[in-house]
Amino acid sequence: MSYSISEKLTIKQLFMFALPTIFMFIFMSFYTIVDGIFVARYISSDALAALNIAYPFLWFLVAVSMMFGSGGSAFVAHRMGMKRLPLANKSFTLIVIFLFSFSVVFSVTSLFFIEEICIFLGANETLLPYAVDYLFVLMLFAPLNAIQWVFQCFLVTASKPNLGFYFALVGGCLNIVFDYIFIVPMGMGIAGAAYATVLSWVIPSVGSLIYFLRNKEGLTFARPHFHMIVLGRSMFNGSSEMIGQLAQAFTTILFNILMMKFLGANGVAAITAALYCDYLMISAFFGFSVGIAPVISYHYGAKNIDYLRKTIRQCFLIVFIASIAIYIICAIGSPYIVSIFFEEGTEVHSIAKAGLVIFSLSFLFKGTNIFASALFTALGNGLVSGILAFSRTFLFIVINVLVFSYFWGATGIWYAISAAELMAIFVLLYYTKLLRTQYQLL
Repeated sequence: MSYSISEKLTIKQLFMFALPTIFMFIFMSFYTIVDGIFVARYISSDALAALNIAYPFLWFLVAVSMMFGSGGSAFVAHRMGMKRLPLANKSFTLIVIFLFSFSVVFSVTSLFFIEEICIFLGANETLLPYAVDYLFVLMLFAPLNAIQWVFQCFLVTASKPNLGFYFALVGGCLNIVFDYIFIVPMGMGIAGAAYATVLSWVIPSVGSLIYFLRNKEGLTFARPHFHMIVLGRSMFNGSSEMIGQLAQAFTTILFNILMMKFLGANGVAAITAALYCDYLMISAFFGFSVGIAPVISYHYGAKNIDYLRKTIRQCFLIVFIASIAIYIICAIGSPYIVSIFFEEGTEVHSIAKAGLVIFSLSFLFKGTNIFASALFTALGNGLVSGILAFSRTFLFIVINVLVFSYFWGATGIWYAISAAELMAIFVLLYYTKLLRTQYQLL
């Protein structure tokens, strides 16, 4: 059964509405994880370390895409809730055109400086050839990645989360199949992993484009009018999502540099496996948040405050229960998770297994912080959303990593992330007063 964002859904219906988006984000994160598994198993741990060094650069573009996707969908859904669909369609079209144009300029410019970028990101002489081969392919087709992210957000706003899930599912299957074909029989090395990832971008981006071109009712393309307020509000509303992605890129670079210092390439490969696990788990929380956000934006625009108050409380409860379950799975299953990437008995396996147990503590708090940040985005308060995101994904992590690693070396790096998420909970507690007084939602 399909639901619309305009309906007053029960919490069960709301979860079912968000479920395709949850799976969609999981499959989209799975692209990179599958790359890592095949690279680690069929090339080398050095190649895996190089992949983790190169990939954060793409996150700069993903950050901008998520900003326009989440912020723009909140803006558009709010206008739909106010019964201003023609304006919503024009705003949607302008956002897509602007983002695609930006991604082309970003992609072309970066191709001229690929080697310099990889060196800046921390690649040494051993890892540099792998990193250059991988990043070059990704940046050559980066605009596809940009528009797939923004389209996936707007498919939820169009009440078509199932369609986004199907696109992501097909793309993920293509990635798995062609990772094997390109790396194992064809021997294309790390470039093969990159090409497989690119193929996984094609289905969501092109499929979504065809849907919005052919759709005649609801959210669809329309002749855009350039209004800076549309882009400005989208950027402001989605600033937290952009900050989160940029911070993830920067902190990953920091992890790589410090792990290289303390444990060498094995340390970088070990934390790469942990970050893949992190990427997969938080994708579920992001999927839930993105799936719920347009509903919140719509009903906030429609002034259905009593419905929102009850729904938001139930959402926080769902996220809390899921956080505990994910922590238990990762903490107990760490030996098995790490064995997907590395052979048992190797040094890198031992480092990753011990680190993941510590790292998994962060999952107790991540979900609540992610949902809270997305909630303020949905309400149009990009400032508070940005503060929450900046605190948990950048400020607290950087401070903790530098301090903890100074006193406890590589072990301190593993603890730093969990400590940062816990500290962010206290920032969230401070801003819950806003939800009670200004929004009357808790």
